[in-house]
Amino acid sequence: MNTPSFSFSKILVLILCCPFFVSAQTGLVSDPNTISTPTVTTTAEQPKTDYEIQLEKFISDQQQKMPNIDDVQKDSVKQNLDIEISPQNPGPGEPVQINVQSYLTDLNRANMTWTLNGKVLQKGIGKTSFSFQNGPSGQTTRLSISILTIEGDAVTKQLSWNPVGVTVLWEADTYTPPFYKGKALMTPQSRVRAIAIPDTNTGKSALSSGNLVYTWKKDGSVVSEASGYGKNSLLFIGPKPYGETNIRVQASSLSGSVNSEIRIDIPLSNPFVLLYENDPLLGVLYKKTLNPNITLSKKEFSISAEPYFFSYEAVENPSSAYMWSLNGQEIHNPSRLITLRNENGVAGTSRIALAARGVKQTFQNAGQSIMINFTADESTRTSF
Repeated sequence: MNTPSFSFSKILVLILCCPFFVSAQTGLVSDPNTISTPTVTTTAEQPKTDYEIQLEKFISDQQQKMPNIDDVQKDSVKQNLDIEISPQNPGPGEPVQINVQSYLTDLNRANMTWTLNGKVLQKGIGKTSFSFQNGPSGQTTRLSISILTIEGDAVTKQLSWNPVGVTVLWEADTYTPPFYKGKALMTPQSRVRAIAIPDTNTGKSALSSGNLVYTWKKDGSVVSEASGYGKNSLLFIGPKPYGETNIRVQASSLSGSVNSEIRIDIPLSNPFVLLYENDPLLGVLYKKTLNPNITLSKKEFSISAEPYFFSYEAVENPSSAYMWSLNGQEIHNPSRLITLRNENGVAGTSRIALAARGVKQTFQNAGQSIMINFTADESTRTSF
């Protein structure tokens, strides 16, 4: 009997074609004329360790906590609502405008409900805008926005405001004459002080001016050195030479639960000069200014110039602030007071003019002039 011969390459092919298992044990029969099939022996399943059990439990718990697609979409719409509030921090009784937009759903197709302090005030499809009046000082105003999107997702957004009444008073460090009943106005380069006074008549929500945090803004820029806890005043310099100054102050409690913002526009005025008669016995007659054209019937006549809304520094340094002239010729008289005297009986007319300017505030300047008619019997060339 002839024994079949196998080449080495054929044996290698047979070995590679057999299934291989990590835990298998293979062997060949002793008979060289036959090829045995591999024999596989498996081991028993090992019990799980405590670490494996805890790991499987952790994975199962995390899978249960994972939100479904609907929850993820609903939360995304709520978190990505673009809510525009104007003004951002409304004061007591101030009108408020709210616009809502979303880039994840079409709100123009959504059913929207606006509820103010528990009362539905607006409802309908595409109602993305709402306006209302903020509550009084110390009272919380609550607004609820309920949205039912076209995809069927229900989203609710809650907003609230607790304003504090703040009154902003301002005064300019400019000159006004005695008995003047008006306000000292802001002029170019003048110093101005603004003071925020919170409402203290709101019961339990009343806050003193020293217990609030103030953020001052001038023309849109935060004045950091004037902002902070208890800093309820702002000192600034007026513009030069045109325009107005916009002042904003945000007052809030330490917890942030009470918050309001007040905005005021302070107009810019120009200084001017008025001329009054200065009586030797009664003093300056502030009740009436001198007419542009007067007749001098007295032997002596004094004129007092009052520079309205000039900075106090200019008033305190009259030697460089006032320039008088007679018929165009400069007179050395640095005071705001000038005295005219009649000497000879020559009739005539003279023009008295005054030019006032600031010392350091170069944009503060004004002028005034009057015509004086001298009578023939007791008037003549004016002396000083």
